[in-house]
Amino acid sequence: MTTTPAVHTSFVLERRFKASAARVFAAWADPATKLRWSDCHAETNATEFSMDFRPGGQETYRSALPDGTQLAVDKVFLDIVPNARIVFAYSMAADGRALSASLVTVELANTPAGSTLKLTEQLVYLDGHQDLAQRRRGTEEGLDRLLLEVDAI
Repeated sequence: MTTTPAVHTSFVLERRFKASAARVFAAWADPATKLRWSDCHAETNATEFSMDFRPGGQETYRSALPDGTQLAVDKVFLDIVPNARIVFAYSMAADGRALSASLVTVELANTPAGSTLKLTEQLVYLDGHQDLAQRRRGTEEGLDRLLLEVDAI
């Protein structure tokens, strides 16, 4: 069997919020709130979602894309510092085929005007799959929805 080498890459996104770091953190920690803003495919709805937000806890997300592709995201939280940091690893598969695995660090800090968020994703694409522009855009769209979620209050 011939396999395509793994391809490694990364990206960093930053956002400024009027809301405090505690409010932004709470939007990551509450399952119902997180599901509202974080879906990377906003045109679909989750068919399965569960989240245990603690170090060692897991998050499971399943959805069907408009073309029928079954998307699976499995996450484990590695480190959580309330109101300051979230570190998690996740894998993504489509129709049972592994697409990628990632390590993500989310850093939050209060500022005089509210707070900042810095998200760093280090990822490895598997077996020829590569979608960095799409992955980055999907993450940006989720963070934009997070901004609307927490700054709307």
